[in-house]
Amino acid sequence: MNAIWSISKRELRNYFVSPIAYIILAVFFIICGLFGYIVYVAKAPYAQLVYIMSLMTSIFMFLSPMLTMRLLSEEKKQGTMEMLYTSPITVAEIVLGKYLGALLFFGVLFFISLEFPVFLMIYGKPDLPAMLASMLGFLLVGGTLIAMGLFASSLAESQIVSAIIGFALVIVFWIMEFFSSAVSGSVGNWLATLSLSKHLESFNKGVLDGGDIFFFLAMSFMFVFLTIRRLDWKRW
Repeated sequence: MNAIWSISKRELRNYFVSPIAYIILAVFFIICGLFGYIVYVAKAPYAQLVYIMSLMTSIFMFLSPMLTMRLLSEEKKQGTMEMLYTSPITVAEIVLGKYLGALLFFGVLFFISLEFPVFLMIYGKPDLPAMLASMLGFLLVGGTLIAMGLFASSLAESQIVSAIIGFALVIVFWIMEFFSSAVSGSVGNWLATLSLSKHLESFNKGVLDGGDIFFFLAMSFMFVFLTIRRLDWKRW
């Protein structure tokens, strides 16, 4: 556990000594703030909540590959991955530490973004249960997107290539429901269950569904597990 925590703290520190963290934060809050103000002018409290949380999720969907592209690609490019392999740290600890570091940065972003629901509570009358459900949905989707990006980062040495792969993964799973409509029968139904956007709908409606929560947790676990297996395979 100490190894995981040490790696995660190093990753979080690395974010803030490079321009990437500040670019992500600036883009995220400028766009959210601009559109949040426009939605607020509409004078519709529930709509404000739904639109703003949906907007935050959509923006992070595009930014998450930038957040994760360097996690493992940079280690491989600089040759430091071999040093980690020969250290007493296990591959699982390396991956979990990297994942936790990215989650901590996402936590910073989420904490700062609380200004939007606070603003709505002060100047509007939003539905509090719906607000909490949509915030939980944003957290769960963020964890899944980071896990996807981490896996993409394990597939290439180039950060740009990792970002492209990560973005492709996010888009495919985001619009999986659209692909499922072109396939009939049980296969189409199964593909629909893999759609990130479909499982997010209930949160944006203020509904907490145990199946949707389990889906995002399972997807995060799957991509972290795939990353571990990928590095294990490269190691041997």
